[in-house]
Amino acid sequence: MARTVWHGGLRREAATVAPGAPALYEGDMTAKPRRATYRHGNLRAEALKAAARLVAEQGHERLSLREVAEKVGVAHRSLYNHFVHREALLDAVATEAYLRLAESVARAKTPEEYTARYVRFALANRALYALMTSRPHATMKHNPPLQAAVHKVITEAIRIFAGDIESSIERRRVVMKVYITLYGGISLYAAGVLDQPSEKALIAELAAMIAQA
Repeated sequence: MARTVWHGGLRREAATVAPGAPALYEGDMTAKPRRATYRHGNLRAEALKAAARLVAEQGHERLSLREVAEKVGVAHRSLYNHFVHREALLDAVATEAYLRLAESVARAKTPEEYTARYVRFALANRALYALMTSRPHATMKHNPPLQAAVHKVITEAIRIFAGDIESSIERRRVVMKVYITLYGGISLYAAGVLDQPSEKALIAELAAMIAQA
């Protein structure tokens, strides 16, 4: 049926509109377009990227869901559909980081190469590494994706450092010594406490210490 539309004080006849068709609006006589629900397409992925950048810039202690939402251009309430709280977002960022680290150390062929890849990752991503090592191990069983990502890194350490050890207890001890040495050395070096002239020297020293353990 024909519809009458008033525009600029003039009376015009609109085109015939079938019953149930979308309403026309004044101006260009076309259906009003719907607004996209989210312009980035994948809110969770964009939020993770933004959160990782913010962690790299300012550390994980100050990160907030509101700040991440502002970076991706959505209301902060929208993020609660993907992350139930701030810690869940931090866990997700840490999970992605552990997967990246696991991918790197999986290419190691020797203990020295594993040590080098691990140390270089940690020093190139200091704030992100601080976030990764801040995740309590006791709570990881409640977060399967994070737990699985951490175990990928550990599995590669077992392959490199304890592949010929049959006892699971002994394998655990060997890998624990490796990570205590790596974490301690990296932390002291990053704080400027450990007297090593360069990253290369640090890697060589840690590799030697692990070999003697």
